[in-house]
Amino acid sequence: MDVLYRLTNRAAVGLALLGTLGILLMVIHITLDVLLRATLSVSIPATAELVTRYYLITLALLPLGWVEWRRQMIAVEALEGLMKPWLVRLSDVLVSLLSAGVYAVLAITTWNKAMEQYDIGAYVMSLNFPMPVWPTYFALPVAFALAAVVCVVRLPFLASGAAPPSSTPDER
Repeated sequence: MDVLYRLTNRAAVGLALLGTLGILLMVIHITLDVLLRATLSVSIPATAELVTRYYLITLALLPLGWVEWRRQMIAVEALEGLMKPWLVRLSDVLVSLLSAGVYAVLAITTWNKAMEQYDIGAYVMSLNFPMPVWPTYFALPVAFALAAVVCVVRLPFLASGAAPPSSTPDER
């Protein structure tokens, strides 16, 4: 179980780092585009397409597993103070199971869409250049699948109330 826990942790942190890299590249790209436009009246081709089709996808979805891993998703704890500890654990397990199911459905659905876009070679035209966009469709099922795995991997710890292994380098 520890191996699966560490592997899931590393995958979640890895995708979060890719999302961070996407943010960094987007900032550099947009800053360079603005500077070139302001100084030389030249624009980097396909900036709008790259930002909306590539950067924002990595920014929004790749860190999903990491956010789920750190248990920082939106949570409503209105009644939790009134519940006994075993009932809180049961609630956490049920929410994690439901979340895993929803993420799995989203992963399967978006995988099918990604394969469809891959098969047709989806692209957008930018200045008479066909820019492929089908690769970005694969970020969604990867992010959703990892979030589902995170929800399932943490189930034994939620059910037992035990702390996850402390030797894992999470959130670093």
